Amino acid sequence: MSNNTQEFDLAIIGGGPGGYVAAIKAAQLGLTTCLIEKDKVGGTCLHRGCIPTKSLLYSAYLYHLSKRSQEFGIRCEGVMIDFPQIQKRKDMVVNKLFHGVKALLKKNRVELIEAEGRISAPGKIILSKAGNETGEVRAKNIIIAAGSAPLIPSWIPFDKKNILSSDEILQLENIPASLIIAGGGDIGIEFGYFFNAMGSDVTVIEMKESILPFEERDISSVLQRQLIKRGMKILTETMVEHVSTDDKGVSVEIKRKDGQKETITAEKMLIALGRKPVIEKLGLENCAIELERGFIKVNEKYETSKPGIFAIGDIIGPPMLAHSASQEGILAVHHITGKEIKAINPHLVPRVNYSHPQVASIGLTVREAEEKGYDVATGKFPFAANSKAIISGEELGGFVKIVSDKKYGEVLGVHMIGPEVSELIGGLSLAMSLEATHFDISNTIFPHPTLSEVIKEVAHAVEGGAIHV
Repeated sequence: MSNNTQEFDLAIIGGGPGGYVAAIKAAQLGLTTCLIEKDKVGGTCLHRGCIPTKSLLYSAYLYHLSKRSQEFGIRCEGVMIDFPQIQKRKDMVVNKLFHGVKALLKKNRVELIEAEGRISAPGKIILSKAGNETGEVRAKNIIIAAGSAPLIPSWIPFDKKNILSSDEILQLENIPASLIIAGGGDIGIEFGYFFNAMGSDVTVIEMKESILPFEERDISSVLQRQLIKRGMKILTETMVEHVSTDDKGVSVEIKRKDGQKETITAEKMLIALGRKPVIEKLGLENCAIELERGFIKVNEKYETSKPGIFAIGDIIGPPMLAHSASQEGILAVHHITGKEIKAINPHLVPRVNYSHPQVASIGLTVREAEEKGYDVATGKFPFAANSKAIISGEELGGFVKIVSDKKYGEVLGVHMIGPEVSELIGGLSLAMSLEATHFDISNTIFPHPTLSEVIKEVAHAVEGGAIHV
């Protein structure tokens, strides 16, 4: 064994929200733990995803409020966008949280190894920097949490200048006059909302029938109408067929459902067509680790086909969400230490889109519940009938919808669009984890006046009669 070899109970490759949370939990449970990260701990979520985008979106929301402040008796004349300051604050938020994560790792005595890790054999990881080997880690168990990267089709001339991914668009120094977004999912819609609010002429191209295609149709329809009302162009059931660039920007040839073709142009283009797992250079072939549809295949304990090697987060497939990866990391560590806890129910992972209005959901849609054989009962309650939403001026168009099992009353899904629904969905996550019924929720006391009262009201609506509508 060389002098550059270190030994641990657990080695984790990848320091995103799956990896670093797993590392902290492992250390708390008494395992000697190292976290191997080739870039910065916090991963995509902290540096190029969840956190910086939400900082931008909050600035856009404040700008929106400032422009309508006179409704509330506050005069804000000459409100202007300071884009460099928006970017500066975004970077400050990211940097503060980055140092916070590093401090947490140090506090919990996790060994942070800033290097690239490649599995050379079961229990062995070769470390390298700039292509040069720097050492080796030997561990009784390994967790792979290498994350994902933007998916860019090979036929698109991705130059990172005119055609951007979600990584590059975060670093723009100026607001583009016009922006084409390929993809109407969460990434595309959040960036579309932000740049529309900043004054860009935004066009979203989505091949499916609606934006946010995995949400309840009445939810995505409300959001689409609101965004169009603000000036966004949204082209659904439309395909991108060809992309080219020149000195003036980007030209995109599109094909509509009826076969009609058209060429549209813009200063910049964002590719928001999903993400792919980062599995290259991990040495999976050295342990014959099995893949499934391009993702690492794991069992209910997040163990791969090779005993002692686990995988979590985006690298094992949907849902590719930070909070899901964190919980998977905690569960994997519990299994490693012999502490069996309840597995994740994929239907109980909440989803949030932070555009304006916000969208949040958990569980089954009506269609999914019916396909599973449930006799479905639903209820809706509008934010237009909620006092706190009216006070904040955010009541129009939004609602909460519960999908329930008619026979037993168990809540199967909750779908929301409206003010701060990202903060409301967590309570429903807890309720559904405890198999609450809509009767349980309707008999729970919520404080008044709050947005959370819509949850009680919609539960009454399932029973056939909301109180305040």
